[in-house]
Amino acid sequence: MSKKPFIFRITLGDKINFSRNLALLLKSGINLSEALLILKESTHSASLKYILENVIEDIEKGQFLANSLEKFSSKLDNFFISVIKVGEYTGKLVENLERIAVEFRKIEKLRSKMITSFIYPAFIIGTMLVVVIIVVYFLFPKLLPVFENLGVELPLTTKIFLKVSQFLLDYGIYFFLALTIFFTSLPFLLRFYKVKYFFHLILLHLPPFSGLIKKYSLSEFSRNLALLLESGLPFVQALEITGQSLNNLVYQKIILEAKEFTLKGHSLGEFLNKKKKYFPYNFIQMVIIGERTGNLVSTLFYLAENYDEEIDIELERFLNLLEPIILVVIASVVGFIALSVITPIYEITNKLTK
Repeated sequence: MSKKPFIFRITLGDKINFSRNLALLLKSGINLSEALLILKESTHSASLKYILENVIEDIEKGQFLANSLEKFSSKLDNFFISVIKVGEYTGKLVENLERIAVEFRKIEKLRSKMITSFIYPAFIIGTMLVVVIIVVYFLFPKLLPVFENLGVELPLTTKIFLKVSQFLLDYGIYFFLALTIFFTSLPFLLRFYKVKYFFHLILLHLPPFSGLIKKYSLSEFSRNLALLLESGLPFVQALEITGQSLNNLVYQKIILEAKEFTLKGHSLGEFLNKKKKYFPYNFIQMVIIGERTGNLVSTLFYLAENYDEEIDIELERFLNLLEPIILVVIASVVGFIALSVITPIYEITNKLTK
């Protein structure tokens, strides 16, 4: 057996490939052990290969697939394992694997689009910061003696430019050092539940990200709960696992509270009605109607698809609004610097010509 990888991590793509390929192999008629062996030999993920080696060994000893995967629940998460477990117990393993691969693929596309959408603004802002740093640390030291020896009253823009540049030259290193320390330590700080919860709470109330995060959390909640219910899991247990699987800790806490509420005989819609701050009116009404008509699963899948579409539209609208704002800011910064440098030179040139 191979050694445990130094970076032991299972990505969403690994789960998609595992689910899709295992379903395909099982449908072809080969047994589970042989199918897992083929997956192990074909995967490029060292972490998944390590897990499959352990799982194959357990399967050959007579264990269920889900029971063996539970040893790696911290990497695979309970949601993924639960869908497989129910599939094994109900004889619908292939169907559950296919369904989870399809839904995970939708999540992967959504995440990829969200990340890609912010690459361009981040690149532009980063480029602007580089220009400012070059001006302050390389151009300003050469211009300062020139301005001091001009012997004319400097324009207001030039005075502001000199003050800001001098401040950044004196204290900028501490500012950038503080930012570096903050962003470097943030992943470590987010390991603490209270810090991470507070961070997620801030994001839910921070425009313009709050709308996107809420819609993503609602889509994630709807899709995960629908998948678990469709696979055959009891409602309360499905609600608990869904709550544990959510990325946002605020929504995670709310859904786990919903589980306790439904244990007392109340409906999910009744609970959501008490949390209107985090669940829109239309969402609540759709859940209530779904529970009343017995079509909750299809309703939840519809809601997930609907929020995915809304996120696409909102991302496009956000970028369309952000691009001109960034261009205006960059033009203003560059124009201000140019004006601050050129104006005093222009004034002294006029005096000399007179």
